[in-house]
Amino acid sequence: MNGLIRFIQTLDYMRIVLGICIVVDGYPLIFFFRETLRLAPGSTAFTAAALAGGLVMMIPFTIFRRLYRPNVPMLWMSVAFLLLCIFYMYVYMGDPGFKDYTKDMIYYAYIFIFLFLLINVPNDIIRVFIPVVILFTLISNLGLVYSLLTNPTWAIGQRATITLGDSDDGSGNPHAFSRNAFMGIIACAMWALRPQTNILFRLLAIFSGILSLAILVLTQTRSSILSLAIAVALFMFYHVRPAQVRSAIRGIFRPVPIITIFLGFVGILFFFRRYAVVYEVLFGYVSAFAEKNLENVYALLGLKAKGVAYKASLDASAANRSISATFFSNVLVGHIYMLVLGFGYKFLYLDIPIMEALTNQGILGFILFAGVNGIVLYNSVRIIRTNPNPLSTFLAYFYMLILVTLFTNGRPYEISFWFPLALMVRFIGVEHLFPAYLSDKPAPTPTDEYIVVPNGQAT
Repeated sequence: MNGLIRFIQTLDYMRIVLGICIVVDGYPLIFFFRETLRLAPGSTAFTAAALAGGLVMMIPFTIFRRLYRPNVPMLWMSVAFLLLCIFYMYVYMGDPGFKDYTKDMIYYAYIFIFLFLLINVPNDIIRVFIPVVILFTLISNLGLVYSLLTNPTWAIGQRATITLGDSDDGSGNPHAFSRNAFMGIIACAMWALRPQTNILFRLLAIFSGILSLAILVLTQTRSSILSLAIAVALFMFYHVRPAQVRSAIRGIFRPVPIITIFLGFVGILFFFRRYAVVYEVLFGYVSAFAEKNLENVYALLGLKAKGVAYKASLDASAANRSISATFFSNVLVGHIYMLVLGFGYKFLYLDIPIMEALTNQGILGFILFAGVNGIVLYNSVRIIRTNPNPLSTFLAYFYMLILVTLFTNGRPYEISFWFPLALMVRFIGVEHLFPAYLSDKPAPTPTDEYIVVPNGQAT
């Protein structure tokens, strides 16, 4: 009977986590159903309904009866910043042509509802969170693959995305798919390296992780690739010791590893000789990605990229951020007093959220927005070092993507920022409040300095 009750509870927790995934990472699946399956092409109402469905799925049976403590300083700073944005929208508008009051208020309502529901969500979702994320990101990735294979306008070399609306030029939002891939890589790596993971689920995690990595490469989003590099560097710094590296190097120069490496190398060569098109695709994506980024470097340095007659130029996104930086420097030189209150709500799209929070919402907006992110960053680094539980560890690595996008993409009031930040407000920095059985800390083992005493008996 107890086993049946636990099974039903597990299914209920999985329902809640699925709702969270739809809200935080639902766009890839929404675009798949909306555009690829043609259920509602170009419909924002369909997107809003799908996100609302995710919120409904999150509602626990204990709603209003049991609340859980979030990170209180982060909660109040987040609420204050969002209320400040709403106040600016109605009182201090920076864009005189702005008319999307209803649309933006719906976004803010979704954020506040999500925050409230998270405070009602039980801590026990921690034990099913990572498996649900792996399955959700895998299905989303497979949906993208199906969309690319059935899209006659997409060709090898283009960024992997689902075409939105009736456009035939491959337009879409690759950042949504790169975020999904990034989440998949982090979740799969955590579960594949977890000693308790079942062998079948470990193989599924490895397969899903490889697919997510391939999708990340195909989307060609620099922010996600940089975020993954930062996440890997932090993992190596905190969890790979010099002694482990030396031991691994010594272990390589043994007969079995040498033979395995040799056979693997021969197998890869044979595979690429048999399927040369795969090598050409991978080489093409890597070279195109490197060329595009080197072009931006050449342009920033004022160098020539292709001979004396051709001067390198920035791509659209890099050029926009360069213009934003120039605008901000001009404000600092001649109009610094405007930063006290800011230029007003959505005065200018800078494509650098942390800078836009200061420029449009003034010093108070910058302190609140930067403060929330500063607290998350501090706790994320601590969590990466200690690995207290699967959910907190996942969010800590996931924040590396949010951290990079603070300086590279979006606006400070977008739901793409605030849905993940709301999740971190609920679960980051409060690990000490979780039950012990949700912790990833291994049980103490007998050593020369510490002896485990069963049943509280003295030694």
